[in-house]
Amino acid sequence: MGGGDNGDGSGGNGTTLSAPSGLSGSAGDGTVDLGWDAVSAEDLGGYNVYRSTSSISDISGKSPLNESLLPGTSYTDDGVENGTTYYYVVSAVDTSGNESGSSSEVTASPSDMTAPAAPSGLSGSAGDGTVDVGWNAVSAEDLGGYNVYRSTSSISDISGRSPLNESLLSGTSYTDDGVENGTTYYYVVSAVDTSGNESDPSSEVTASPSGSGGGGSADNLIAFESDPDELSDNDGDAEIYTVRPDGSGLSQATNTVGASVQPTWSPDGSRIAFISNRDEDANGEIYTARPDGSDLRQVTDPANVEDGQISDITPEWSPSGDRIAFTRDPDTTARDTTEARIYTVDPDGSDLRQVAEDKAIGLSPAWSPDGSRIAFTAPGPGAIFTIRPDGSDLRQVTDRSNVDGNFGDISPAWSPDGSRIAFSSDRDEDTTPEIYTVNPNGSDLKQITDGGNSENRVSDLFPAWSPDGSRIVFASSRDQGPGLDIYTIRPDGSELKRITNNDRFDSRPAWLPSR
Repeated sequence: MGGGDNGDGSGGNGTTLSAPSGLSGSAGDGTVDLGWDAVSAEDLGGYNVYRSTSSISDISGKSPLNESLLPGTSYTDDGVENGTTYYYVVSAVDTSGNESGSSSEVTASPSDMTAPAAPSGLSGSAGDGTVDVGWNAVSAEDLGGYNVYRSTSSISDISGRSPLNESLLSGTSYTDDGVENGTTYYYVVSAVDTSGNESDPSSEVTASPSGSGGGGSADNLIAFESDPDELSDNDGDAEIYTVRPDGSGLSQATNTVGASVQPTWSPDGSRIAFISNRDEDANGEIYTARPDGSDLRQVTDPANVEDGQISDITPEWSPSGDRIAFTRDPDTTARDTTEARIYTVDPDGSDLRQVAEDKAIGLSPAWSPDGSRIAFTAPGPGAIFTIRPDGSDLRQVTDRSNVDGNFGDISPAWSPDGSRIAFSSDRDEDTTPEIYTVNPNGSDLKQITDGGNSENRVSDLFPAWSPDGSRIVFASSRDQGPGLDIYTIRPDGSELKRITNNDRFDSRPAWLPSR
């Protein structure tokens, strides 16, 4: 079907068909899309498309890309390679097989337009005047390298930003020595392919370098509530703070109308859930925010429950990050309106579920590391139980049948490997609450802290585990009487360390999970 061009719009084989006009080409990722104007002819049979890697001066003797005549005025060529320039012309063919001359020529250069996946596993470790960031390698055959971005505020978009690195990084780590001690920095990382396509940014981490050296990692922060007057009195003065385990880097996370208490970290460390009474129609509602207090979002609205004055308290994020467990107290929708009930909810406030109407009557829900169970305190016996999130398989962990104390076994917290549950208890009758650990099946009960006798009014409360399980953080009044400070201790009861030291009530610590 090849034919020459007589230079007068007719083919060299006698056809009177005009060559197609208006040919255009649009290059994509491994493709070229062509389009042209229709030829007006009663005996039009279709069109041929010709391609070459050099200019096409004559189509005679050439084979078209299409195996059969094209009835329409467009064609997608997916047999091309990115980075190569291609030349195209189109001809018209009548029903007798006569072919017109070729159209004007267009060129197109397909290119890779698909960015790599965003890097995962970003972590930051602060030192003295430095921050070391590291991330997981991105699997991509055309990977060119990585960019690191830094800011003193949260990074929501990297478009238009300049990376710290002058050229793409080939490895999965970077040391930033252009930082100042005492400042909190935000970091994200992107992947770039050999065509220059840049991925979305990774999840964000923060780090605060300090002259004390070490301990400044965003993966090593403790969030806690602090009140100048009384523990969780909701007088509007309580706020959430973060601090490093060595006591440095104290930072106020919230600055809100109404009290902000009972923090819990999301698994990736990007948000903190907490309780606030900023809504005057409710005693407590769940909110989430970034660790710097920005991007505040309301999760629950208990004021909408019949009779009002409902408190949603003691939130805890699930290990998968897709649910928040909490206690609703009292629950006017339950048969016994005076008993607290355990619920779970999506972090966006949707899909509210009661764990079990009759069985999960309790306080302080705590997820197991694998998310398969929730530990809680049942107010009646004051003992710790576990239950599946769907309300099945209730199991008792601690036994208070021979304990006369009034406080109960409260605030359970699973160790990172799921082998132990820490809790606060007054089961030693001569003292106020102390920290204990126990196996999830109730065996091997161990006392971790010793609060002395009740006359000293020492209380050890609200235990939580470090990400590696090597320490337990808790609140205690042991060194200042009625107030509370944050302490850490090893699970064997050794190496007690004081983290905060002031005349406030510092309580309910939550250790940032390992990422």
